[in-house]
Amino acid sequence: MNTVIYLSNQQIQVVIGSPGERKVVIEKSYTVEAPEGSIINGMIMEQDLFVEFMKEFWAANKLPIKDVILVLNSSKFVGKMIEMPEMNAKKTHDFIFREFADISRSDNCLFSYLNLSAQKSKVKKVYAESIETDFIKDYLDIFQEIGIHLKSIVSGESSLIGLTQMTLGKKCRTFSLLVAEGSILTTILWINGNFYYLNSTRSFHELDSEEYAVDMARSVSQLIQFMQAHQIEEKLECVVVAGIERSNLQMYEKAALQMEIATPFQLFESPALIASGIADVQKCLRPASGLVTGDKNVDLLKQYASEAKKKKSEKEKLGINVLPIAISAAVMILLFAITFTILLIRKTELKQLEDYNNSPEVITGVAEFDMMKVRNDYLNAQYQAIKNIDENLQTYPVCDSNIMEKIEDCARGYASVSFDAFDAQQGTIQMTASSDTVDNINCFIAELNQQDIFNKVDYTGYAFNETTQNWDIHVTCTLAESAGR
Repeated sequence: MNTVIYLSNQQIQVVIGSPGERKVVIEKSYTVEAPEGSIINGMIMEQDLFVEFMKEFWAANKLPIKDVILVLNSSKFVGKMIEMPEMNAKKTHDFIFREFADISRSDNCLFSYLNLSAQKSKVKKVYAESIETDFIKDYLDIFQEIGIHLKSIVSGESSLIGLTQMTLGKKCRTFSLLVAEGSILTTILWINGNFYYLNSTRSFHELDSEEYAVDMARSVSQLIQFMQAHQIEEKLECVVVAGIERSNLQMYEKAALQMEIATPFQLFESPALIASGIADVQKCLRPASGLVTGDKNVDLLKQYASEAKKKKSEKEKLGINVLPIAISAAVMILLFAITFTILLIRKTELKQLEDYNNSPEVITGVAEFDMMKVRNDYLNAQYQAIKNIDENLQTYPVCDSNIMEKIEDCARGYASVSFDAFDAQQGTIQMTASSDTVDNINCFIAELNQQDIFNKVDYTGYAFNETTQNWDIHVTCTLAESAGR
């Protein structure tokens, strides 16, 4: 059995259960409000108040102090999707460290990652997160003061993605999981069997109220728009909801239907996550994610211990030895004497060179050289300016028959295209495109996006033309540099 502590908003959730890679069983579940002001957005703000409360809560419920897992849901975590070659643990860590180098953060950071690739291949996808070492150390000190021995520390986002991968990811291909926890609504998007997107939004309405249902429906609507904007052709199979009362599911479906969302809603259920006794999976999904043991690389405590061991080893290597210092000092004194002698010799040589440089013959020659150099620089600048003009002209694109032929090839079978004008200054092609079938429009736009002759394909939608009985396509193509040359 393991115990999981989950901190989010002002709530503390605790579950006790059996961890596993393919199945998790929850035996007990506790939810309690922390003292006001002690936790804000999952971060401990008043340490003394939190420590005293946790000691009383732990003793009152006779909870275990060992094999405890801490799940942190904080905005201080920075996560990103990374595609990388298959490599060993050390090289993977170095690769992820370089990927986060462009983010303005302290070098003293820990990195965790969740493997998202179901099968081994030369290229794999991981969801990596970065957090400052001091952030983890603060939590270790706090729980050590409480008397709780942490077994591991994991991020709330990685844990939830891992739980989704183990449960819904095994039976659905394209779906969305919405987890309601108080004022926070977390949305996960799964596309074609793979994790794609995670986002958390805040709702200012009470959970399971009609206004909250509207907020959830709005989140699904925004998710569908997000999929369309990224030209994702797959359609949502279902919207899975967790954290609500079972009897209120129809209310959430009704709110979605009012926004013309036809995707079916269903409650979170999976044979891989079982709650026994009085525990309810709907109410403890986030802490239950800490029991998923599929990927050891999400454990930040393991990374922290490894970094601490490395720093200790480096300090031991820097042990002070008096004899090497004394020898180094003697060598430095000898080197100083030698360099001082060389300095006196060099000063004499410098005086001779200064006398030569200040002679009238040398000064006259330098002046003549400077005059010729100015003239030469002027002529070179003139030549370079003419050359730049010629090179710049070659960068302007030209809309010739070859360009128009490529656009017509893209439209073949999907749309009809006629060319109206070409703006040479902006590099844009003004054309009229229409299609008799809506489904062919995205195919036409996709073909245009694959062409390297375009710097930008600005597709703003389509509209039905009553006169032609076709769908007018609103698209403007900007040619790439030197296209048509």
